Amino acid sequence: MSFKNRFFLVSLLILLAVPFAIWVAPFTVSNGVRLWVWWKARHEGLIVSIDKIEAPFLRPVTIRGLQVESAPDNAFLIDLTVRQVSLNLNLKRILLGMRARAIRDLSIQELHGELRRRNPAGRAITQSGWTTLHRLLPQSLSIAHSDIRLEDGPTMILLRNGSLSASETEARRFSAAEVMIASPLFRQTFSQLRGATNWQDSRLTLGGLTLTRGLDLQSITADLSRLSNQRVGLEFDVDAFGGKIRGNISHQWRAQRSNWKIAGSAADISLAQTSEAVGFTDRVDGLLHACNFTYRGNLTEPASATASLWAELTRLTWRNRTAEAIMLGASLYNRQVQLQQLYIKQKANQLILSGEASAPSNSSDWLSPDFRGEISASINQLGEFVALFGANTGDFAGKIAIEGTMNTRDRKLGGHLALDGASLTLFKTAIDTLSAKLNLKATELEIEQLNLKRKNDSLTAQGKIDMSH
Repeated sequence: MSFKNRFFLVSLLILLAVPFAIWVAPFTVSNGVRLWVWWKARHEGLIVSIDKIEAPFLRPVTIRGLQVESAPDNAFLIDLTVRQVSLNLNLKRILLGMRARAIRDLSIQELHGELRRRNPAGRAITQSGWTTLHRLLPQSLSIAHSDIRLEDGPTMILLRNGSLSASETEARRFSAAEVMIASPLFRQTFSQLRGATNWQDSRLTLGGLTLTRGLDLQSITADLSRLSNQRVGLEFDVDAFGGKIRGNISHQWRAQRSNWKIAGSAADISLAQTSEAVGFTDRVDGLLHACNFTYRGNLTEPASATASLWAELTRLTWRNRTAEAIMLGASLYNRQVQLQQLYIKQKANQLILSGEASAPSNSSDWLSPDFRGEISASINQLGEFVALFGANTGDFAGKIAIEGTMNTRDRKLGGHLALDGASLTLFKTAIDTLSAKLNLKATELEIEQLNLKRKNDSLTAQGKIDMSH
């Protein structure tokens, strides 16, 4: 066959192949997408239904009426419905296995979803499933009119009418009609949120969000770059009530036991603004001058974790209670709680407590810890000091110094204390001077020395008091 005939034949085949490819591509791509989604969902214990898939030649794939539900034996209850999903596929990357994102653009219309932990021992998403999700992260993302509900035990996060647009090439926008967070310790609703977004290297950042008066979210970043390794991260920077809060959280669940790493700091937080925002009925004033917190371990097994806390409160006022400074330093390691220092300063009064305790094995034991420590107190205005702990200031007055050791076990107090006081009023009873050395035991109080003087009367005593009855 001559070159001219060969060229003509090849050209004819190409001319016939192009229309055939244009005709068959929508059918092939749409059914290929449907089959792939069904196969992956089945492997992860998910049930997927799709009303219709449209795949025009060289145009985005459109999925209409997508619904995803979890099987009954799954660890999480998943219920997602989407009216329409548009995918701009990178066929070159998919067919040739090149290093690039499989999806260029992802657009989701009317997403309604619920995710709830229901059976911790149930079936979880596999390593392959997380790898697939990581590979499906797009170059640009748009989600419009979404309602999402997340639940984990007593904690719930609810998003109403949320919209998000993010791109690797430019800053875009985020908005939400309402975000509600509810937990045993915190409940708050944020309305009409507006902010900017940034999407780089599988990290999504939201910034410039005003949550409420005095609370501005400068930035919050979700790190999905290690999603295939079953690890996610979260960083945030908040201007809160005159001060700053910063945090870094990462969670890895690849092993049998999940591992959390949490680090946070706070500085110069107004307690008055905080109490007003939270809705305390009693006004609290003062300043959280500094606070640092770290945690590493499983959140469901806090006694086996490693943690540390340092906090400093200044000019604290609550009801009739006042304190110039309260400092607390504590750490948790190898199931031991180390109280490095509890320092309370109130005008001419100060108290220092330090010690250690075994970490309780269950939550109820935190109220009755096995504690061993040292106490040192120099109190020159006893009435004002006991008011910190709820006592009536009129029942106490005078000066007292306390030195010694103390321990608690099975809700019983023990230790050795030395007391020296002058010009005292104890439970409305006046005492000129007091000197005592006491041994506290589980079933008895041993008085090594007791010297008490009131006007012309004095009392000296030694002995033991049975406290078992």
